[in-house]
Amino acid sequence: MYILRKYLLATVLAILCSSSVLAQSLPALHVEGPFLVDENGKRHNLHGFAQTFSPWFNEQGSKWNNYNVAECLRYNKGILDGIMNAGWQMTFVRQHMDPYWSNTPGVQVNGENDISAFSFTRFKKYLDEVFVPMAEYAIGKGLYVVMRPPGVCPEDITIGDAYQQYLIKVWEHVAQHPKLKNNGCIMFELANEPVRIKNADGTQAGDKEMTAYFQKIVDVMRKHCNNILLIPGLGWQSSYAGFANYPIQGENIGYAVHCYPGWYNGGHGNGDVVVNYREFKRGWDAQILPVAVTNPVVVTEMDWAPSKYNSSWGKSNTGEEGKTGFGANFMKIADETRNVSWLTFTGGELLARYKDDAPDGQTFLTDPEACPRPCYRRFQYYASQEYSDLINQPDYRPEIKEEPLFSLTDEWFNPNIWEQGTFDEATGCLKTGQYGFGGWQYPRGVDLSTWKYLVVELKRTQSCGASFRLFDVNNYWDKPAMYNFGNNTRLMVDLQNMKDETGKRLDPSHIYIVGFWSYGSSPIYINKVYLSDDGQTPTEILTPESGEEEVAREYYSLDGRRLGSPQRGLNLVKVTQSNGKTRVFKACYK
Repeated sequence: MYILRKYLLATVLAILCSSSVLAQSLPALHVEGPFLVDENGKRHNLHGFAQTFSPWFNEQGSKWNNYNVAECLRYNKGILDGIMNAGWQMTFVRQHMDPYWSNTPGVQVNGENDISAFSFTRFKKYLDEVFVPMAEYAIGKGLYVVMRPPGVCPEDITIGDAYQQYLIKVWEHVAQHPKLKNNGCIMFELANEPVRIKNADGTQAGDKEMTAYFQKIVDVMRKHCNNILLIPGLGWQSSYAGFANYPIQGENIGYAVHCYPGWYNGGHGNGDVVVNYREFKRGWDAQILPVAVTNPVVVTEMDWAPSKYNSSWGKSNTGEEGKTGFGANFMKIADETRNVSWLTFTGGELLARYKDDAPDGQTFLTDPEACPRPCYRRFQYYASQEYSDLINQPDYRPEIKEEPLFSLTDEWFNPNIWEQGTFDEATGCLKTGQYGFGGWQYPRGVDLSTWKYLVVELKRTQSCGASFRLFDVNNYWDKPAMYNFGNNTRLMVDLQNMKDETGKRLDPSHIYIVGFWSYGSSPIYINKVYLSDDGQTPTEILTPESGEEEVAREYYSLDGRRLGSPQRGLNLVKVTQSNGKTRVFKACYK
C-alpha cells in the first residue's frame, strides 16, 4: 500500500509539473491600472530579448534546417542558456511563432505577410512541438514570455478581412491551449506591425476602426483565457494616441510598441540617424503617453548601433541623455514614462557572446555607442533592489500634460512634424525643412467646434510658399484643409466650413494636427494663432457676474491657449469681443 501511495503521489507530481500553469516558478502577472503587477502586489517593468524559431533567423541557416524540431530546440535552448550565463539580467523573452513551421512546405509566398500557405494543421502540430516547449523552457529559466503570431501584417488591413480571420483562428486555438491559457507568465502580442487600416471601399479608416479590428480578436480570446493581451498600433507599431479615445475594452490589456532611431519625430538622417532628445520625447509623448497613463507598455522591438557594424536594425548611436543620440535617450524616455517594459532586439547569438569585462573597443559588442554594452549595464540597475523600490512607490505613475492650444513656445511648438526644422520662440521664427511642416500635434484631438474662426497672424510677408493646414485625422499623410498665405499676413479659417482638396468637409470637433507647411527656402515669422467668434482678438476682461462660473467648462488664456484644469492662481474672467458676444472662462493673468 505504501508503495502504491508513493507511486500515485509521484504520478500526480509529474502531472502537475508537466503543466506550466501549475508549476511555473515565476509569480503570475496581471494588469492593474497602468502596471504589470504580480500576485503579491509587486509592480514589474520587464527587460529582455527576442527569439525567432526559424533556420534563417538562427544564424542564417547554418545551425539547423529541414524542420528538425530536436535541433531547433537544442539550438534555441542553448542560446537562451548562453545569454543567461553571460550575466544578462533578463526578465522576459519575446518568442516569434515563425511561419517557417506553419506554412506548407514548397508553397511560394510573397513575404511574411502572405498567409496563402498557412496550414492550421501544421500550426497546431508545431505549437505543441516547438513553441510551447520553448515557452516552458524560458519560464523555467525565470523569464516571462511574450508570444507573437506567425508573420507580419499586410500593409493595409480592413475589419473582417482575411488577415483578421487568420489572427482569430490562430489566437482562438492558442487561447484554449491547456499549457498557455490563463498562464500568468505568458502574454500574447496580437499582431506584428500593422501599417494602415482601410474601410471596405478602400478609403482611409481611423482610430475607431483600428480599435474595432483588435477588439474582435480580444473578445474571441476572452471566451477562453485571461492572459495579458498586448495590442499593436498602426504605423509599424508607432501610433497609439487613438486608443486613448477608443480604448480596447476588457481586463489585462497592454500595448505592444516598436521603437527605432528616427521614429516619433526623433531624428533624421540617410545613414546613421541623429536623434534629438526633445523632439524624440515630444513624439513619444504624443503617441505613447496617452495609453501609458492607463495601461502598461511593452516595447517588443528596439535596438541601435552605428551602421558600420551591420548588426542592428536601428542605425544610430547611444549618445548622451537629454542631448543627442538614440540609445541613451530611449532609456531615459522609457524610465521617465515609468511603466515601460522593453527589450533589445539584438540577435541572441550575439548577446550570448557578450563579455562585460572586455575593454571598450570598436566592435559591436564592445563599443559603448552600440546597444549591447549600455543595455547590459542598464539591465543590471533594473535588477537592483533600488529600482524595484522605486517603481513600487505609490506615487510612481506615468504623467501626462494637458496640451495648450497654439502655444508659440519651444515646449509645445514642434518644427519637425515633417522634415527637420527650427523654431525660435523669442522671435516666432519658423524655418521648416524642405517641403517641411511645423506646428502642433494633439494626439487625443481637440474640439474647436464651438468657435467660428481660427485666426493666424504673421509678423511679415513670407516668401517660402507657406500654407496653414489642419488635419481631422491623426495622420500627417491624410488630406488636410489648406490655406495659402500668398502676400497676406493674416488668415481666417472658417472652422465650420473647412474642406480638403477633394471638397470633403473636415470635422472641427476632433483636430489632431495644425501648422505651417513651406518649401523651407526662407523663414516664417509667426505673430499669433488664436480662436475667435468674429475674427477679432479678444481684449477686455470684465468682472464675472453671479452664476457665470457654472458655464466655465474649459480653461483658456485670451489668445486662445488652453491652460488645463482649475488650479491656484486661475481667475474667472469674462471675455467680450467686438461683436458684443461674451465667453466665460477661467484663465490665469497673474
